[in-house]
Amino acid sequence: MIGFPVLKRFLPVFALAILAALLVLPSAASAGEDANSPIAAAALSRVGTYGGQCWTFMQEVVQEATGRRVGNDYRQGFFDAGAIEVSAEEARNGDIIQTASDADTSPWASYSGLHTGIVLKNLGGGRFDIVDSNQNWDEMVNLRPNYDPYANAARYGLQVHIYRIPGNGSGAVDAGAGSPSVDAGASATWSIGEQAVVATDFGCLNMRTGAKLGASVVKCLANGTTGTIVDGPVSADGYSWVKIETAQGTGWVATRYLTKAPTAHAAAADLPSAPEASPAPENAPVPTDSAPAPVADVPEKTARTDNSPGCLRVRDSAGLGGAVLACLSAGTAVTVLDGGGVSADGYTWTRVRLESGAEGWVASRYLVSS
Repeated sequence: MIGFPVLKRFLPVFALAILAALLVLPSAASAGEDANSPIAAAALSRVGTYGGQCWTFMQEVVQEATGRRVGNDYRQGFFDAGAIEVSAEEARNGDIIQTASDADTSPWASYSGLHTGIVLKNLGGGRFDIVDSNQNWDEMVNLRPNYDPYANAARYGLQVHIYRIPGNGSGAVDAGAGSPSVDAGASATWSIGEQAVVATDFGCLNMRTGAKLGASVVKCLANGTTGTIVDGPVSADGYSWVKIETAQGTGWVATRYLTKAPTAHAAAADLPSAPEASPAPENAPVPTDSAPAPVADVPEKTARTDNSPGCLRVRDSAGLGGAVLACLSAGTAVTVLDGGGVSADGYTWTRVRLESGAEGWVASRYLVSS
């Protein structure tokens, strides 16, 4: 039995231990869940990094984890990605909590209390452990334990909706709804050094750290992405895998979603042969030096910002570390000076000129052709 003086001596230590246990937010999924969902895992991997606005952070995480694109409306956007709505009691790891006004969910909505978070654990009673971006108005990704979206909504007169992206990653291919017993792409032979093109029926192609479905997803390659085969093929989990080097990184992909890039010889075969020149008549005048053909005016390429919520930052250099020169609202027209040839910090960057004449760099994904 511990005497009172000894117990009194250790009470502060016990109190600190209990407080620490209450404050530490575990990164593992809640009880009863074997692992974090792809969405939760992708969100957790970015804790402590720049995430931007809470909404765009969520869009990027969902696309990275599942290959699905959440639209720009704060309610319809989820349904555009095939989401279903669930109750607070049903919410689980990887679901998305959206606090907004049902009367104004447009991409241009901007009011107090508007917020988006990704569930890590359902604590019950309408409270959750979540991960989100910009909770401290610093555009950084952080954990938020014991979050009560309903109290936040009541404070500002808003509504809470919880969405679940279906398929647990089925929007990104290489697994789909059930793995095939025979790889449809196995009939194609692949050699190191060959050029390949991503050819998916929908979504994007998971590029993984290893040649198996259990390997972590490095990137999700868009349809039409080109790369060079650097290893493989390897057979595993009903697929044939090759390691491919692309501008977005290097990793293993299922060959069933690749096609061979056309060779220069094949491309030339598609061109019509030049017609034989007809002989000039004998009495045709000999041409003299003539004025050069006029050069046609080439119009400048223009673009505009898309309808993503918030504004698009214009920076003085290609990267998130560049100083912000301006922030462009949706639909703002710009002149393209350098068409997305620079990759930095997970984005491709385009150099643009603004109507004011100022020049800077923007993330290419938020531009559309004008």
